[in-house]
Amino acid sequence: MSAQEILSLVKSIPDGQTATVTLTDLSGQRRLYECVFKESIAPAFFLIFPTGDLPKDIDQTKQCPLVSRDRNDKTVTFLAEIEARNKPHVLELAARKSVRPEDLREYFRVDIRTHISVRYYSGQSGKEQLEWEMDGETVDLSQSGVLAFFPEECRNTQPIEIELMLLNPGQTIGCTGHIVRTKRIRKDRWLTSFHFDVISSAARDAIAMNCFSEQRRQLREKVQTAR
Repeated sequence: MSAQEILSLVKSIPDGQTATVTLTDLSGQRRLYECVFKESIAPAFFLIFPTGDLPKDIDQTKQCPLVSRDRNDKTVTFLAEIEARNKPHVLELAARKSVRPEDLREYFRVDIRTHISVRYYSGQSGKEQLEWEMDGETVDLSQSGVLAFFPEECRNTQPIEIELMLLNPGQTIGCTGHIVRTKRIRKDRWLTSFHFDVISSAARDAIAMNCFSEQRRQLREKVQTAR
Protein backbone atom coordinates (compact mmCIF):
# COMPACT_ATOMS: atom_id res chain seq x y z
CA MET A 1 0.00 0.00 0.00
CA SER A 2 1.33 3.42 -0.99
CA ALA A 3 1.92 6.31 1.40
CA GLN A 4 -1.09 8.11 -0.06
CA GLU A 5 -3.31 5.09 0.56
CA ILE A 6 -2.15 4.94 4.18
CA LEU A 7 -3.05 8.63 4.56
CA SER A 8 -6.52 7.95 3.14
CA LEU A 9 -6.96 5.00 5.49
CA VAL A 10 -6.20 7.12 8.57
CA LYS A 11 -8.35 10.01 7.34
CA SER A 12 -11.30 7.65 6.80
CA ILE A 13 -11.67 7.14 10.57
CA PRO A 14 -13.91 9.80 12.14
CA ASP A 15 -12.65 11.77 15.13
CA GLY A 16 -13.88 10.19 18.35
CA GLN A 17 -14.39 6.73 16.84
CA THR A 18 -13.85 3.78 19.17
CA ALA A 19 -10.94 1.46 18.40
CA THR A 20 -8.99 -1.49 19.73
CA VAL A 21 -5.21 -1.67 19.68
CA THR A 22 -2.77 -4.40 20.65
CA LEU A 23 0.20 -3.18 22.70
CA THR A 24 3.28 -5.11 23.79
CA ASP A 25 4.83 -4.71 27.23
CA LEU A 26 8.55 -4.91 28.02
CA SER A 27 8.25 -8.63 28.83
CA GLY A 28 6.93 -9.30 25.32
CA GLN A 29 3.33 -9.97 26.35
CA ARG A 30 0.61 -8.60 24.10
CA ARG A 31 -2.64 -7.16 25.39
CA LEU A 32 -5.70 -5.75 23.69
CA TYR A 33 -6.92 -2.30 24.78
CA GLU A 34 -10.05 -0.27 24.12
CA CYS A 35 -9.46 3.36 23.19
CA VAL A 36 -10.76 6.35 21.25
CA PHE A 37 -9.26 7.58 17.97
CA LYS A 38 -8.42 11.30 17.81
CA GLU A 39 -7.45 13.05 14.61
CA SER A 40 -4.06 14.64 14.00
CA ILE A 41 -2.06 15.31 10.83
CA ALA A 42 -2.21 11.98 8.97
CA PRO A 43 -0.58 9.52 9.07
CA ALA A 44 -0.23 10.59 12.72
CA PHE A 45 -3.12 10.24 15.16
CA PHE A 46 -3.80 9.98 18.88
CA LEU A 47 -5.32 7.20 20.96
CA ILE A 48 -7.08 8.13 24.21
CA PHE A 49 -7.35 5.39 26.83
CA PRO A 50 -9.51 5.21 29.96
CA THR A 51 -7.67 6.66 32.94
CA GLY A 52 -5.56 4.01 34.62
CA ASP A 53 -5.84 1.45 31.81
CA LEU A 54 -2.54 2.13 30.08
CA PRO A 55 0.43 0.55 31.91
CA LYS A 56 3.81 2.22 32.22
CA ASP A 57 5.83 -0.66 30.75
CA ILE A 58 4.68 -0.37 27.12
CA ASP A 59 7.40 -1.29 24.61
CA GLN A 60 7.27 1.72 22.32
CA THR A 61 9.50 0.05 19.72
CA LYS A 62 6.87 -2.55 18.79
CA GLN A 63 4.34 -2.01 16.03
CA CYS A 64 0.72 -1.89 17.13
CA PRO A 65 -2.17 -3.37 15.10
CA LEU A 66 -5.25 -1.14 15.28
CA VAL A 67 -8.86 -1.98 14.44
CA SER A 68 -11.49 0.73 14.01
CA ARG A 69 -14.27 1.76 11.61
CA ASP A 70 -14.50 4.33 8.86
CA ARG A 71 -17.35 6.74 8.16
CA ASN A 72 -19.21 3.99 6.28
CA ASP A 73 -18.94 1.65 9.31
CA LYS A 74 -16.48 -0.59 7.48
CA THR A 75 -13.60 -2.16 9.40
CA VAL A 76 -10.24 -0.40 9.10
CA THR A 77 -7.05 -2.23 10.10
CA PHE A 78 -3.42 -1.15 9.95
CA LEU A 79 -0.11 -1.31 11.80
CA ALA A 80 1.11 1.79 13.62
CA GLU A 81 4.23 2.85 15.49
CA ILE A 82 4.22 4.73 18.79
CA GLU A 83 5.73 8.20 18.38
CA ALA A 84 5.26 9.50 21.92
CA ARG A 85 3.38 9.09 25.15
CA ASN A 86 2.01 12.59 25.63
CA LYS A 87 0.09 11.89 28.84
CA PRO A 88 -0.37 8.82 31.06
CA HIS A 89 -3.52 7.96 29.05
CA VAL A 90 -2.61 9.37 25.60
CA LEU A 91 -0.42 7.86 22.89
CA GLU A 92 0.64 9.56 19.67
CA LEU A 93 1.10 7.09 16.81
CA ALA A 94 1.70 7.02 13.07
CA ALA A 95 0.20 4.50 10.65
CA ARG A 96 2.85 2.56 8.74
CA LYS A 97 1.18 -0.17 6.69
CA SER A 98 -2.15 -1.86 6.18
CA VAL A 99 -2.79 -5.33 7.54
CA ARG A 100 -5.35 -7.83 6.35
CA PRO A 101 -8.04 -8.69 8.91
CA GLU A 102 -7.14 -12.39 8.61
CA ASP A 103 -3.58 -11.58 9.73
CA LEU A 104 -4.71 -9.90 12.95
CA ARG A 105 -4.77 -13.24 14.78
CA GLU A 106 -1.00 -13.31 14.55
CA TYR A 107 -0.97 -10.19 16.76
CA PHE A 108 -3.70 -10.91 19.26
CA ARG A 109 -5.89 -13.80 20.36
CA VAL A 110 -7.22 -14.96 23.72
CA ASP A 111 -7.51 -18.50 25.07
CA ILE A 112 -11.26 -19.02 25.43
CA ARG A 113 -13.06 -22.34 25.86
CA THR A 114 -16.66 -22.26 24.68
CA HIS A 115 -19.11 -24.04 22.37
CA ILE A 116 -18.90 -23.64 18.60
CA SER A 117 -21.14 -25.01 15.84
CA VAL A 118 -20.23 -25.07 12.15
CA ARG A 119 -22.46 -25.86 9.17
CA TYR A 120 -22.09 -26.20 5.43
CA TYR A 121 -24.93 -25.57 2.97
CA SER A 122 -24.75 -26.54 -0.69
CA GLY A 123 -26.71 -24.75 -3.38
CA GLN A 124 -28.69 -27.32 -5.35
CA SER A 125 -31.49 -26.43 -7.78
CA GLY A 126 -31.29 -22.86 -6.60
CA LYS A 127 -31.95 -23.85 -2.99
CA GLU A 128 -29.62 -24.08 -0.03
CA GLN A 129 -29.44 -27.53 1.51
CA LEU A 130 -27.73 -28.43 4.77
CA GLU A 131 -24.96 -30.90 3.94
CA TRP A 132 -23.45 -31.30 7.40
CA GLU A 133 -23.07 -29.66 10.78
CA MET A 134 -20.73 -30.28 13.69
CA ASP A 135 -20.22 -29.10 17.26
CA GLY A 136 -16.85 -28.42 18.84
CA GLU A 137 -14.95 -26.45 21.48
CA THR A 138 -12.93 -23.31 20.89
CA VAL A 139 -9.24 -23.07 21.82
CA ASP A 140 -8.66 -19.38 21.18
CA LEU A 141 -10.61 -16.50 19.72
CA SER A 142 -9.95 -13.14 18.09
CA GLN A 143 -11.98 -10.52 16.24
CA SER A 144 -10.96 -12.08 12.93
CA GLY A 145 -11.05 -15.82 13.53
CA VAL A 146 -11.22 -18.83 15.82
CA LEU A 147 -9.28 -22.02 16.53
CA ALA A 148 -11.32 -25.01 17.68
CA PHE A 149 -11.37 -28.76 18.27
CA PHE A 150 -13.86 -30.97 16.39
CA PRO A 151 -14.55 -34.73 16.48
CA GLU A 152 -14.20 -35.03 12.69
CA GLU A 153 -12.58 -33.25 9.77
CA CYS A 154 -14.70 -30.56 8.12
CA ARG A 155 -15.45 -31.91 4.66
CA ASN A 156 -15.69 -28.50 3.00
CA THR A 157 -13.53 -25.42 3.42
CA GLN A 158 -15.96 -22.62 2.48
CA PRO A 159 -18.36 -21.00 2.93
CA ILE A 160 -18.83 -22.25 6.49
CA GLU A 161 -21.54 -20.90 8.78
CA ILE A 162 -20.10 -20.42 12.27
CA GLU A 163 -22.05 -20.04 15.50
CA LEU A 164 -20.26 -19.11 18.73
CA MET A 165 -21.67 -19.19 22.24
CA LEU A 166 -20.00 -16.25 23.95
CA LEU A 167 -19.84 -16.28 27.73
CA ASN A 168 -19.20 -12.82 29.16
CA PRO A 169 -21.43 -11.14 28.27
CA GLY A 170 -23.40 -14.24 27.31
CA GLN A 171 -24.83 -14.29 23.80
CA THR A 172 -24.75 -16.39 20.64
CA ILE A 173 -23.35 -14.83 17.48
CA GLY A 174 -23.21 -16.06 13.91
CA CYS A 175 -20.95 -15.32 10.96
CA THR A 176 -19.59 -16.88 7.77
CA GLY A 177 -15.99 -17.89 7.25
CA HIS A 178 -13.55 -20.30 5.67
CA ILE A 179 -11.08 -22.87 6.93
CA VAL A 180 -7.48 -21.66 7.03
CA ARG A 181 -5.92 -24.94 8.14
CA THR A 182 -6.83 -28.20 9.83
CA LYS A 183 -4.73 -30.83 11.61
CA ARG A 184 -5.56 -34.26 12.96
CA ILE A 185 -4.42 -34.53 16.59
CA ARG A 186 -5.71 -38.05 17.19
CA LYS A 187 -8.45 -40.37 15.91
CA ASP A 188 -11.43 -38.25 16.99
CA ARG A 189 -9.74 -34.88 17.47
CA TRP A 190 -9.24 -32.33 14.69
CA LEU A 191 -7.76 -28.88 15.31
CA THR A 192 -9.23 -26.41 12.81
CA SER A 193 -8.75 -22.67 12.36
CA PHE A 194 -11.30 -20.40 10.69
CA HIS A 195 -11.15 -16.85 9.37
CA PHE A 196 -14.33 -14.76 9.59
CA ASP A 197 -15.26 -13.50 6.10
CA VAL A 198 -18.68 -11.98 6.77
CA ILE A 199 -19.29 -10.74 10.32
CA SER A 200 -21.38 -7.84 11.60
CA SER A 201 -19.92 -4.97 13.58
CA ALA A 202 -22.09 -5.98 16.53
CA ALA A 203 -20.74 -9.54 16.47
CA ARG A 204 -17.16 -8.32 16.20
CA ASP A 205 -17.74 -5.98 19.16
CA ALA A 206 -19.23 -8.84 21.18
CA ILE A 207 -16.12 -10.94 20.53
CA ALA A 208 -13.91 -8.04 21.61
CA MET A 209 -15.88 -7.65 24.85
CA ASN A 210 -15.47 -11.36 25.60
CA CYS A 211 -11.74 -11.15 24.85
CA PHE A 212 -11.39 -8.18 27.22
CA SER A 213 -13.34 -10.00 29.93
CA GLU A 214 -11.28 -13.19 29.63
CA GLN A 215 -8.05 -11.23 29.47
CA ARG A 216 -8.92 -9.47 32.74
CA ARG A 217 -9.85 -12.79 34.37
CA GLN A 218 -6.53 -14.36 33.35
CA LEU A 219 -4.62 -11.35 34.67
CA ARG A 220 -6.43 -11.58 38.02
CA GLU A 221 -5.50 -15.27 38.24
CA LYS A 222 -1.84 -14.46 37.57
CA VAL A 223 -1.83 -11.81 40.30
CA GLN A 224 -3.46 -14.17 42.81
CA THR A 225 -1.01 -16.97 41.92
CA ALA A 226 1.95 -14.62 42.35
CA ARG A 227 0.89 -13.65 45.88
